[in-house]
Amino acid sequence: MAGCFPSEPLREGEIDSYWRLQADVWPKAERQAIQLVDRPLPSLWVFRQEPSLIWATVSMVRASDALEAGVEELDVAVSPAHAEMLAKIIAEVRRTVEQLRQISDPEATESLQQWSETLAEVLVSAEKITRVATGDERRARDKDDPLGWSAGPMIQMLAAYLNERAQGALLAGMESEDALRLREVLVQVVLRLGFAAAGKQDPPGLRAVLAQRMRDAGRPESLQQALAETLIGQLAAAPPAKPGDRVSSLLSTAFAIAPPMLELTEAFIRQWDRMESVSVEFRHYRGQPVASVTLRVKPGRTLRLAKMHFLQPGLAFRGSTRVTILPKVEGTEEMAVLFEPLEGGRAELLFEGPLYGLVKLLALPLADSALREIRVAYRTGPRGRLTSATILMEAIGDSEDPRRIMMFQDVRASRIERTAFEIRRVTERSEQTFNYLTPTRRYTYRRWNAPPPRRPPRGQAARPPS
Repeated sequence: MAGCFPSEPLREGEIDSYWRLQADVWPKAERQAIQLVDRPLPSLWVFRQEPSLIWATVSMVRASDALEAGVEELDVAVSPAHAEMLAKIIAEVRRTVEQLRQISDPEATESLQQWSETLAEVLVSAEKITRVATGDERRARDKDDPLGWSAGPMIQMLAAYLNERAQGALLAGMESEDALRLREVLVQVVLRLGFAAAGKQDPPGLRAVLAQRMRDAGRPESLQQALAETLIGQLAAAPPAKPGDRVSSLLSTAFAIAPPMLELTEAFIRQWDRMESVSVEFRHYRGQPVASVTLRVKPGRTLRLAKMHFLQPGLAFRGSTRVTILPKVEGTEEMAVLFEPLEGGRAELLFEGPLYGLVKLLALPLADSALREIRVAYRTGPRGRLTSATILMEAIGDSEDPRRIMMFQDVRASRIERTAFEIRRVTERSEQTFNYLTPTRRYTYRRWNAPPPRRPPRGQAARPPS
């Protein structure tokens, strides 16, 4: 009975034109150390699951010394207790990224005051992360906070990768000794992204001033109002962003991808006891940084990642899988995440539960599938924004032609509305399109919203309908 979504048959071989699985570039990519300012970090990070908190802590101390000395590969044991603390920190990092995304969206940011207050709140969150991740026991409120220092290298690794994506522009201007201080790195990243979201360059010297205030504050929350006042004053005098600024170009992709990736990372870390190891490696391919994450799940165990919304299918890992992140697919504006099964392992997309049971029965012939690739594009401009995602997968148990494709596109057209008192961006129309392709049919669902009525100028009553 599946098929209540509008559908149409595909021509013979038509699915070939949509099934554009990216070639595995990983063997061709060259290993290259990432840089935190002028300080090299390892190109390969291996994290092994260690049940003992004591042995894991000893391993982390040795790994910290190795980082200071400079190594090409880092191998460190992580206990479930350390992983739990790291998950808390990742959750806080995700919240700060989502706050930064809010002020980068002109439809959500209605005033400079909102920009400054949100950015100040992000800086407060960054200070909380710093105090946990550096194990500042004098200020720690949670008895487990000293475990959090193990997150410091992970956050520095993430900042270094984003800096590579921005061709060094994100951390430009930092001194080598500042790159060793997590607070300085986080403040630099927050300010540079925050000012870029407002179309400005962050003023020279502002990072040092704010970092010192945050370091000296008794409670981070007590700083928020003062930080907001400083930021709004600095924004007015800040020079505009330079044309082609690499930080600005990083914004849209980073804000589209980072929150869901961090949420998946948090869900994964909370199941650390099911893992044997995780390897993170950085390479370069044709001038762009490429990252891979190799997951090795214990034999007989399954790593299940939580759903981020009620319609999302389940995601599970069995055995070993290499996940490769391509920042940009050649010749397109898409980024891609490739899932390469290793040693019989695989990543699975599972359409489980009562809701998907009804969907399979009444609407679509969904099939649990091995995940092969996700491609995402995010573009924004004065006329609106476009978000699209394509998922390529192979139906489990279909030996004839297992190829399945899901495509989702969200388009929002907008206009600038000016009155005597304010300038704001209004969404005129939004449209969402969903396609599910099998080798023989395409199933399509569309939804759109009519443009909202124009809001009268402030102080003027709305005209009653005729």
